[in-house]
Amino acid sequence: MKNFEKNYTVFFLLLFIVAIFSGMALKNHFDYSMIIGAGLATVSLLAAGF
Repeated sequence: MKNFEKNYTVFFLLLFIVAIFSGMALKNHFDYSMIIGAGLATVSLLAAGF
């Protein structure tokens, strides 16, 4: 069971990184992309903590 929890932690940390980078990459195309990216990153970071 412990290995299964580590896989979720790694997944949510990678999702955190992807959300930040996608918010930065799309900031010239969408007005609120960085805010949405930072919000998703915060949620995924909290999910990785729990």
